[in-house]
Amino acid sequence: MYTIKTVTSLTGINTETLRAWERRYGTVNPVRDSKGRRLYTQQDVERLTLLLAATKQGFTISKIADLSNDELQNLLNANQNAPNANQELFFVRIVDALLQFRMDVCEDLLRRALIAMDPLCYAREVLLPTLEKVGNLWHEGKLTIAQEHLFSACVKRIVLSMVNHEQPFSGTNPGVMFATMTGEHHEFGILLSCWLAANQRCKCYYIGPDLPWEDLLNAGNRLKPSVIVMSLANTPPEQAMIQNLNYLAEALPKDIQLWVGGTGAQYLFKSNQLPERSVFTASLDDFYHRIGRLIQSRPLSRPF
Repeated sequence: MYTIKTVTSLTGINTETLRAWERRYGTVNPVRDSKGRRLYTQQDVERLTLLLAATKQGFTISKIADLSNDELQNLLNANQNAPNANQELFFVRIVDALLQFRMDVCEDLLRRALIAMDPLCYAREVLLPTLEKVGNLWHEGKLTIAQEHLFSACVKRIVLSMVNHEQPFSGTNPGVMFATMTGEHHEFGILLSCWLAANQRCKCYYIGPDLPWEDLLNAGNRLKPSVIVMSLANTPPEQAMIQNLNYLAEALPKDIQLWVGGTGAQYLFKSNQLPERSVFTASLDDFYHRIGRLIQSRPLSRPF
């Protein structure tokens, strides 16, 4: 379920318009929590997205409010400017927007895709492939480093906004800390993992990339998370990083688990070089299911 603040962030419909659409046209019927606050389903958000897309193409809300979602989609598909879910066309549109430095278009495309998918599918099927393709185009000289950085910043902004919307900061939900060690600058693995954990109502502490292991140990001792999640993308990892990972694993309190993922972690796992106390997470799916099992092993403070 989504709060009205999250719905406005996802769809781009401001609060006043959303309430007017509900009151005058019955576009969606959100439920209310015990305090009377509106709560929206995924289906509500998808319908609002279709309605907004149609109004942007010139259709008046009064004329389309009673249409079903299928009818709205058909209406959009009949228009040459309608959103296309095809991944290749999506990528073409992203690159075209980047070439023109139209970050507003990039963000709109990314948010539209987000509406129709759950976080795990969105991360796996949209963000990771698109980030990889944009990075490849930069390596090939078809995009500038400025354009690549702008796109990365756009993705990071969207993901962190979702983390902030979805995670609780109270109760007995498990805490999870996300970081990489000195020399490891790739952060999208931990960033997407942070969102997946927040989506499952974990308390998330996103520390970021390139930190000394001593700082991570200190943060762990102060924040007391159930798990520290780290990404190792450099393959093979440098010997100093392997040594620092072992230092951290040995020094962590016994009640804090250490999970590591990424291609560098996979290299260490296959060569039996991971610290004994660490857990290898093979993919975002593996991480997502491990978080689910972690939550099931602990009582939640209250239903959400």
